[in-house]
Amino acid sequence: MKHIILKSAFMLFILAFLSCGTLINAGKANVSLTAKNQDGTTVLVNGLEKGVTPLTIKVKADDIITFEKDGFERRQVIVDSKFNTISILNLFSILGWGIDAISGSLKIPDTRVYTITLKEN
Repeated sequence: MKHIILKSAFMLFILAFLSCGTLINAGKANVSLTAKNQDGTTVLVNGLEKGVTPLTIKVKADDIITFEKDGFERRQVIVDSKFNTISILNLFSILGWGIDAISGSLKIPDTRVYTITLKEN
């Protein structure tokens, strides 16, 4: 019985580290968003309203952030990315690389602060 419990615990440990990027940060990071001299600008991420500036939210690499305010031109920013180094823990696990790739966890946002200026209409 003890042998079965140890084997099960070992298998759970192995499975937990098969997709490290997905488990640890899911490819998301906190990003601060501000609009110069235009607080109260509406922020949308991939078309869904998330709040108004100044704002800190979790986003994924390649998300599209839209800034909107009455009387000003709409502005869009695509979240840039870098390689998620935690994924290296999947070094010998093709399954782990696959899970991280499908979930988008191989990349994380590179820029953590976006400050934009909206042009008046």
